[in-house]
Amino acid sequence: MKRVLSILCALSIITMFLVTPVAAATSQGLEWGVQTGSEFDFTLTISGTSEMTEDMFMNITDMPAAAIPDPLTSWGAIPEPDIGAYWANGTDIGLYALLFIGLLALGSRMVVPVGNFTLLSDLIAVELTGEDIKETSTTWGIEWSVDKNATHEYKYSAYYSKTDGFLTDYRMELLESASSNVVESVAFTRKGLPGGFDLNLPPIIQDNLLYIGIGVGVLVILAVVCRKR
Repeated sequence: MKRVLSILCALSIITMFLVTPVAAATSQGLEWGVQTGSEFDFTLTISGTSEMTEDMFMNITDMPAAAIPDPLTSWGAIPEPDIGAYWANGTDIGLYALLFIGLLALGSRMVVPVGNFTLLSDLIAVELTGEDIKETSTTWGIEWSVDKNATHEYKYSAYYSKTDGFLTDYRMELLESASSNVVESVAFTRKGLPGGFDLNLPPIIQDNLLYIGIGVGVLVILAVVCRKR
């Protein structure tokens, strides 16, 4: 009887570890995957008439005071966190922020809520014409083009992480319309994705991998002790 009680107590403790508090999602399943202080490393690469490769980082300086509307019915109603962009040495990127001009079509959003990318696809479709939604198991992205003149066009793409909602890749390319050859390009590429972590796992499992490992270890020890007795 004592052995059974010991095992039940151990299981209760493990269950407590597995339950972690999470922010409440909206009725549509939307929630923020970032918080104040979240930081992301990027590489800026410029190719074409000029060449440049520089490391930089962006961080969330403040979360919006307004909650995500519930229900969310338009892309423009998504609240916007405040974001800072800096070179690797900590100085502000200054006028280079103008390279994000293509994001104006997306409301200048560098981060979106996570949890319902089907809804986000429907909402952005109202804002753009000829957009192409690209989706993988780990990213959600939008590609669109704008004519510059009769011979050239700009192609834009913005991809967001399904885990945290922050940009993973933003590109602005000048193409020859007839051949699609790239004349000039600007790319902000996030480092460390997907890294050594399985981003395909549900977030609740990702958050509790350590606790699950601890729990399994406890069960193994209990089994050995009980067997010896």
